[in-house]
Amino acid sequence: MVAEDNTLYILHTNNTNGALENCYCPDHPYGAIEKRSVFINNFISDHPNTLVLDAGDFFPVTNRPFLDSLIIDAYISLPYDAVLAGDQELSRENLFHYSEKLKYPFLAANLTNHSKFGLESNVIIKRGEYKIGIIGIVHPAVFRFYPNEIKENIELENPEETISLFIKENSDSLDLIISLTHQGHDNDVSLAKSISGLDIIVGSHSQTKLDSGDVVNGSLIVQAGKEGYHVGIIKIQFDDDKKIISKSAKIKTMTLDMLDDPYIMKLINSYEQKTGHINRNKLKHQKPEKWKP
Repeated sequence: MVAEDNTLYILHTNNTNGALENCYCPDHPYGAIEKRSVFINNFISDHPNTLVLDAGDFFPVTNRPFLDSLIIDAYISLPYDAVLAGDQELSRENLFHYSEKLKYPFLAANLTNHSKFGLESNVIIKRGEYKIGIIGIVHPAVFRFYPNEIKENIELENPEETISLFIKENSDSLDLIISLTHQGHDNDVSLAKSISGLDIIVGSHSQTKLDSGDVVNGSLIVQAGKEGYHVGIIKIQFDDDKKIISKSAKIKTMTLDMLDDPYIMKLINSYEQKTGHINRNKLKHQKPEKWKP
C-alpha cells in the first residue's frame, strides 16, 4: 500500500462491447475484462483512494442474451463505484432484470423514467478525505439509428441542463464533480465549453482513445477506446484545503502477458461450452504445459 496524501485516482472504462476477452489477433493483441479485473484490484490494493467508473456500452452491440448475462456477472465481480447506461444497455427490454443485480449505482440522470429501468440519477461518494459527486447523462443522438419501438421508450432531457442543475445544487458541498457521458468526444468538448464547475468528463460512445485526455474550460475530458483494450487512469492532487491543484490522465493497455482473472475465465469457458464459439487464436497463443512425470 502506498501512502499518498492529497491524491485521488480514478480508473475508467467504456465501450467494452461484450468483450470478456478479445480475439488475440496479431494487429491488436490485447486483453479485455479478464485482464482488467486483476489490474483494477491490484491498483486499488496499491492506491486505496481510487474510484472505478464505466461510461456505458458494456453489453455487445447486438442483443445476445446469454452473453449479456455473462457480462453482468463479470461486472458484478468488478469493484465499480458507478456505471452509466449506454444505448446498448438502454435498448435491452429486460434491462431492469440486469440492473437490479448490480451492487453499485447504475446511472442515467437525464432519462426521465430512469427508475423504470432500475437506474439512478447520480451518486455522492466519500473516498478518503474527499466527497465526490458523480452524475451520468446520455445524449439523444446516440439513438439516431435505432428502430422506433426502442426510441419511443426512451425520453431524454437536455444533458447540459441536467448536469448544470446538479452542479448548482451540490458544488458547495463537493470536492470533485464528475460526469459520466454517453454522447461522443465532440459532444463532450461542447459540453465542457458550455458548463463551469465540471471537473472531469468520463466519455464514451465514440470509442475515442485519449492517451492523456483533453482539458477544455477547466474540465479534464477522458475516454479509453473500445473493446476493453485499455483502462484509463486519472490522478488528481489536492492542496490541504481540498482544492484541486493538478489533474492528469493516461491509458494502461491490457496486454496479453497480464494475469487472467480465474472467475472471468470461467465465464468465458461457460460461453464457449454453450455456444461452441472457441477462440482459436487464444489456443495458438497459449504455451503448452510441460509434461510432468
